[in-house]
Amino acid sequence: METYIVSFEITKPYDEWLIHFEQSRPGLEAADIAVLFRGPRTDDESRVCVILQALAGKVDKFMEVNAPMIAESGHVLESTVVDVYKS
Repeated sequence: METYIVSFEITKPYDEWLIHFEQSRPGLEAADIAVLFRGPRTDDESRVCVILQALAGKVDKFMEVNAPMIAESGHVLESTVVDVYKS
């Protein structure tokens, strides 16, 4: 099991991005990806952090397969920074 700390910029208001993110939850659950946290920076709501937990490779595959949907949410794909930790 690995823990993923994913940070990125968004181009839409946080509340709008959050609606898209919550709509993706069934897909995350189907891929056995647990959402531990999601939220904006306290000083800049255009910067978001999501913490996920999954088996190795699951998050990368989900993000690759769903890149168009993720981008549509306002997530700036090029700004994504992922740190991975062993659980």
